[in-house]
Amino acid sequence: MQIGIFLSIFNVHINRSPVAARIIGLTYRPGKYLNALRPESARENEQLAIRLESTEAPHRRMIARQITGAIARRIVCWLKPGDEVQRGEQFGMIKLGSRTELVIPREDCLKIHTVLGQTIKAGKTVLAEYGAEAGPSAT
Repeated sequence: MQIGIFLSIFNVHINRSPVAARIIGLTYRPGKYLNALRPESARENEQLAIRLESTEAPHRRMIARQITGAIARRIVCWLKPGDEVQRGEQFGMIKLGSRTELVIPREDCLKIHTVLGQTIKAGKTVLAEYGAEAGPSAT
């Protein structure tokens, strides 16, 4: 399941961890600087994929992806493999707006709480969660 978050130049550009997790890897990919509202920006723009494994059972793996835009061309991330982060903890930013994506495992117990076009609040809006028996939510 992929959840994309567009950040305009007027939004807060800080990225936060969706769950308490251990960083299992970072993958940088150079690319274009298309408008982040365009769907193809997720595939073609410069980006940094942060691979996380939740610290709570069942230890799901997910990806937080920082993607540049037409104006925002600077990704900042201060994580490294092996680091641990708490849910909602700041880990980086994309200067002047762009796009952030969360890729999480699709399971029957997954409930998405957001809809297309919804305004969300960093560190406050719950984007999705797994059933209570299944583990942590993604903020």
